Amino acid sequence: MAMTSENEDTMIENESEDTSEEMSSSESEQEEDVKLAEPSKNAVYNRDALLDKLGDISWPENVEWIHKLSIDVDQEQEVDVNDDLARELAFYTQALEGTRQAFEKLQSMGLPFLRPADYYAEMVKTDVHMEKVKGRLLTEKRKMEEAEERRKAREAKRLSKEIQAQKLKERAKQKKQDIESVKKWRKQRQQSGFADNGDDADTAFDFEDGKVFERSNKKRPGVAPWDRSGGKAKKAFGKGQKQKKRDGKNSRFGFGGKKGLKKQNTAETTNDYGKFNKGAAAVNKKRKR
Repeated sequence: MAMTSENEDTMIENESEDTSEEMSSSESEQEEDVKLAEPSKNAVYNRDALLDKLGDISWPENVEWIHKLSIDVDQEQEVDVNDDLARELAFYTQALEGTRQAFEKLQSMGLPFLRPADYYAEMVKTDVHMEKVKGRLLTEKRKMEEAEERRKAREAKRLSKEIQAQKLKERAKQKKQDIESVKKWRKQRQQSGFADNGDDADTAFDFEDGKVFERSNKKRPGVAPWDRSGGKAKKAFGKGQKQKKRDGKNSRFGFGGKKGLKKQNTAETTNDYGKFNKGAAAVNKKRKR
């Protein structure tokens, strides 16, 4: 028990020492805040020299306003500097009133103060730099357009595949319907008592839509069964008409036989000068006349 009481006494003493140290430190901080910088003992306050220097740097009294461009705005009521909203509103009203007075003075003096519509200020960036920026923007735009075109191509390809699959489904469905209609027709034919003997000459396919398909047995005179043109091809190459293609080849290449040495000279052609110098003979005849 004696040990515990001694420990409690030491803890109380330590706490009292800590509180005293904190109070002393706070008092010293307050004293430091209150202390002001003492003026230098060598400082000189020369009022006349300061006023003289102010007169040198200040504007003369008779200078024109266009050189100063200064506007004095009278504040009618006092503004609490600690009120942020009221202070900023006072700045705004002063600037607005000063701008209005400056505009009136400039207009009365007849001086232009607005920027012309065709005035272009000098650019901060050089033309070379702006060309690079423009090229970069155009490159990005082209990449975006190419990506958009690729996306559209993918969409079109996917859509075409869907359309093709839909068409295949429709064809398969139509084929199935045709097969079912044929089966139905055969069943009806068997029920009616007609035997299927392989002769389909008089066969009539009655489909679901009511249409009847009949095979024609009419024979066209002068037309072969395998002739799909209906005899027109035979008329085109008949005896009464010339075969222009064949005639052209015959006139160019002949009718067969020996083709070589066709233009070789013989004794008769060598001694025949009738085909040469026809113009000279005509001239000689004119001279004789």
